[in-house]
Amino acid sequence: MKRLQLSLILLIFMIPVKAQEFYGMTEKNIRALMERDYQGLTPDNMVRNNLFRYLRYHSADDDETWIIFLDDRNRCKGVRITYSNTLYDTKISELNRKYGYGEGGKWSYRLERNRIAVTVHRDEWFFTVTHVRM
Repeated sequence: MKRLQLSLILLIFMIPVKAQEFYGMTEKNIRALMERDYQGLTPDNMVRNNLFRYLRYHSADDDETWIIFLDDRNRCKGVRITYSNTLYDTKISELNRKYGYGEGGKWSYRLERNRIAVTVHRDEWFFTVTHVRM
């Protein structure tokens, strides 16, 4: 019985987590991944910023907006997701499941050789989840 439990635990840790782990990915790969895995999000090419390069996606109901920041080589250097406060409890539970219990709205995970910090900031009408390299 203990052998079966140990096998199941190991299997769970080996299953890849579908998350915002884009750090270092190229713009082309990010676009393909977003189209394939996040079909509820639409690319938004209407907003441009001359200071930062980024990709922006939003949900039809505007409860979710993703901004994926790119460096000068068109590789992801961070992700900021803004959610409606109605999704707060659900998303915090998701973060706790994916990265372990996060004390004070902070989590971290390892992605290849990088350590990624995840922080949550809550405002009156929305909250943001930010993924950046530590």
